[in-house]
Amino acid sequence: MAVSENDVLEEIRDQLEAIKVPGAREATPDNTWTELDVDSLDLVELVKALEDRFGITISDDDLKPIESVGDAIALTMRLVEAEEGAPA
Repeated sequence: MAVSENDVLEEIRDQLEAIKVPGAREATPDNTWTELDVDSLDLVELVKALEDRFGITISDDDLKPIESVGDAIALTMRLVEAEEGAPA
């Protein structure tokens, strides 16, 4: 399954909208979670949705440096690429 950065951004926007984050549809890779008023519980929901949607596992260690939408996109893309490269 080919995944683009835009696919990940749209999934993040969809999930932010689902958890009622103001301005979710306008979120950009440059937005930080603080700017979007996303708290730790919101991030847990977002991570679960990304895992389910893209068939990846995001560890707690992976989350520590994630401070923005762009960081989440980059992490998701890296994990998707690693998953696709893994032997079946």
